Amino acid sequence: MQSKSRQTIQRLGDDQEGLPVSAFLLDENTWNPLQLYSIYRLILAGVLVIIGLTKHSFGHLGSFQPALFDAVSLVYLGIALLGVFLAHFRWPSFVDQVYLHTGIDIMLLLMLIYSNGGLHSGIDLLFALPIILANVLKPGSHSLFLSAVSVIALLSVQVYLQNKVGIDSSQLTHAGLLSFFILMASWLAGDWLEKASKTAALAKKRGLDIANLSQLNQSILDQLQMGILVVERSGVIRHMNPRAWEMLGRPDNWRSQPLKSLAPELNVHLQHWFKHICPKVVTYDIKHWQTTELSFRLSQLGSRTKGTSLIYLDDITEQREKQQEVKMASLGQLTANIAHEIRNPLGAISHAAQLLSESRELDKADTRMVQIIQSNSKRMNVTIESVLNLSRKKSPKKETIHLQTWLNEFIHDFAMQSGLNDKQISLFVDPIDAEVKFDLTHFHQVLWNLCRNAVKYACKDPKNLKLAINCSLRVRTKTMMLNVIDNGVGVSEEHQERLFEPFFTTSRTQGTGLGLFMARELCLTNNACLEYIRLPAGGSCFRVIFTHTNKNNLTNT
Repeated sequence: MQSKSRQTIQRLGDDQEGLPVSAFLLDENTWNPLQLYSIYRLILAGVLVIIGLTKHSFGHLGSFQPALFDAVSLVYLGIALLGVFLAHFRWPSFVDQVYLHTGIDIMLLLMLIYSNGGLHSGIDLLFALPIILANVLKPGSHSLFLSAVSVIALLSVQVYLQNKVGIDSSQLTHAGLLSFFILMASWLAGDWLEKASKTAALAKKRGLDIANLSQLNQSILDQLQMGILVVERSGVIRHMNPRAWEMLGRPDNWRSQPLKSLAPELNVHLQHWFKHICPKVVTYDIKHWQTTELSFRLSQLGSRTKGTSLIYLDDITEQREKQQEVKMASLGQLTANIAHEIRNPLGAISHAAQLLSESRELDKADTRMVQIIQSNSKRMNVTIESVLNLSRKKSPKKETIHLQTWLNEFIHDFAMQSGLNDKQISLFVDPIDAEVKFDLTHFHQVLWNLCRNAVKYACKDPKNLKLAINCSLRVRTKTMMLNVIDNGVGVSEEHQERLFEPFFTTSRTQGTGLGLFMARELCLTNNACLEYIRLPAGGSCFRVIFTHTNKNNLTNT
């Protein structure tokens, strides 16, 4: 309907050749006044015909020229009936119908005035209505000209009747006063409506500009890579762009929920900010439902009120991934060059030690020395291989992994190769048909490394080891988590911060210190996160979080 109204306004503006558009035309129901007027004309014509059929007994209407009165009434009824159909089907144009209907009415009413013998019996009011209506629906010089011509015609009819028929002279005075009233009413109505039309058109244009600007702002917010939230002091969410919706776990019906139910950690900081810090801009870091690390900035929306805040959300995980990519690109090239330079002399040392070990002149002490050289050469070669594998890390080829099926097979293979029995490893997956997107080779390497570390370091006697692999879905954030839990001694607090650093190890005799570092890097490559959680009752928990940055990580929600 709005587009149709705008087309009407444009068409009318073109027809008027720069003349102002009536305030009525800026309404969506532009044709309503003209349609109502056409019905009024039909009723009026019908009444006039009925008066003619009753021998003009009502107010002596048509007593001067009865035949003319009856003929004009019948013509008026036919034209009014046609006018109803024209207004209903909106043809011809609105402006054409305004001038057509009012012009015909003025001519027919002048003829009725003549057949009535002058202005009496209330016919003067009928004559004034179409003239004023033209100035209301179509203000401007054309309507004023129509008013002037109509008044001149009315006065001419009255003068003619007075001179030829000898009607009462008071009717001429009445006609003069009526003419003055019509001219003043037409001029005032036209002037007021012209100003009102300009104001209405300007308001309409400003409204459209504001609506367009609002849509533009909405489009910009929706396209931002940063999450945007507009929250009132009461915790009611007024707006959330798609990026923020993704970060908060794609909540359903978020408009009907308070911020406290969607992000309680964020709401605590927000209420504290409202009470003690607003309007200063501050930044906080939170862990949304213990899964997604978010950084958000609070600022006041507007300068006068403290009742609404604008929240900018950033995903720390994504920032860390970008930093990691830059770091790994430079580290990979450096480690590859270093490993290449070390491998050549290391190969020579190992080969010389092997030749020396074949000598028959070596005593036991020298033989032991050669063995030390060979074992450390092999250990160094393993470290170099790990570094080279790190620098050769390729883009993941993600596949859909059904966790229940895949983990059952993994546990069976791992138990056989590690000398564990089935009772030492337990598995729990909820929901049972959960799936994730991950590179199969990378996923196997990560799980194998975490489980192998538990066998090596958790317990002194591997027979006492208990391993639990738990997979669960966080309903709030729709995030899948995989926990590898052991009953060992855990990792001390002083070592926890360095646990994922390259070449850091708690054992001087085993490992290269690259296993956990590689596992975390492989998780980051697949848009997942690996973290360590120390359990209060003892033992360790390594948690893989399949973050929401990859929309296809979790295919079963």
